[in-house]
Amino acid sequence: MPPAAIAELDNLGNDFNALLAELESWQTHLQSENETLAHQASHDSLTGLPNRAFFEGRLIRALRNASKFDEQVAVLYLDSDRFKGINDNFGHAAGDAVLMAVATRVRAQLREDDLVARLGGDEFAVLLAPLHKVEDAERIAEKIIASMDIPIQLPGNASVLTSLSVGIAVYPDHGATPGALLHAADAAMYQAKRLARGGQHSTGAEHPVA
Repeated sequence: MPPAAIAELDNLGNDFNALLAELESWQTHLQSENETLAHQASHDSLTGLPNRAFFEGRLIRALRNASKFDEQVAVLYLDSDRFKGINDNFGHAAGDAVLMAVATRVRAQLREDDLVARLGGDEFAVLLAPLHKVEDAERIAEKIIASMDIPIQLPGNASVLTSLSVGIAVYPDHGATPGALLHAADAAMYQAKRLARGGQHSTGAEHPVA
């Protein structure tokens, strides 16, 4: 084969390898973009926590497993006390600082497989699955409440103290569906607020199984 033909084949081979490398790079870029978009669609942009849709999807799977293996699952519904006042008095940047602090502190109190999500506004939910006994949910709720005893630093060197009111609902006692459990835990949270802000309340007989 003439040297010119060999050189041309070498050039074609190099061009082909360069094209393959470019395609692989583009595929990696697309995969990264898709993962980023999927994360943005399922997580809260401020706190980085999963959002309501992600939480409800995990709750559906947890309830399916609990039914199969005869286990319990707990949902904790959290609401930040005095959040509106902080927002009004210190501004939205302060409110954002409170939400990020709540997210960090709540996450630190959970077990490895538990999940905390921001449902919206100043409301959060925690999924405890599996739950070995109801007292475990109450103990974790107490740890979450206690984590708010330390002042939260705000922009501009100010700080505030706030608290969390926590409602607890347990599968299968207080609901058999994600909607029923969230509703029961939400109602229990409002009862906790009525009794004493910065406390917890477990769903009782006033909220039967749905």
